Amino acid sequence: MGVLMPSVFYVCYQPCYRCQGNGRVRCTHCRGKGWTRCMFCHGTGHGRHRRCRNCHGGGRKRCVSCHRKGYKICVTCTGHRNLVHFIRLTVTWKNQVSEFIPDRVPEFPLKKFDKGSGEAFFVDDNLLVYPVDGFPDQDIFEASKRTIQSHLLKYSAVSRILQQRQTIELVPLTHVFYTYNGKDYDYFVFGRENKVHTTKYPSSCIIL
Repeated sequence: MGVLMPSVFYVCYQPCYRCQGNGRVRCTHCRGKGWTRCMFCHGTGHGRHRRCRNCHGGGRKRCVSCHRKGYKICVTCTGHRNLVHFIRLTVTWKNQVSEFIPDRVPEFPLKKFDKGSGEAFFVDDNLLVYPVDGFPDQDIFEASKRTIQSHLLKYSAVSRILQQRQTIELVPLTHVFYTYNGKDYDYFVFGRENKVHTTKYPSSCIIL
């Protein structure tokens, strides 16, 4: 999104670079003369033993580009002679998201949590958020502190932080162990949708 900055910052008027502040430029079709050589008689004024009917013997025609004026309105400044110079501020809206998931169960891939939803039991929405001091889980407290400091150092120098949100979400994860045909297997149930993840199935299903 482009925004024109107020005049208190920087707005000035300068002569147009194309027409040098005249508002008009010389016609390139007739080179400023206002007329062009007749194409039928090549400027002689007569044809085969008679006067040229196209230019009536004058050998030249009125320039159709500038209408015999010899100049045209400058297309850069549209005849206003000056150009406005200003600073255009480009605003880009972005959401910078950081995520931390404690790796408490090494057998379960953390990327699977993206496919399951949980329950948000702590939400802090403010201009600037602060670490969750006193939170019972030390790993989450350290991650909160580290992420907030990282965002301030990384983004406050090159952008303006308008709002921050810190959410702690509880995603249920259950590790299930069972025995099938005398062999031990396991699988995981995660998310409020009760999605299942397993590394291998005890048997395969074949559809004929």
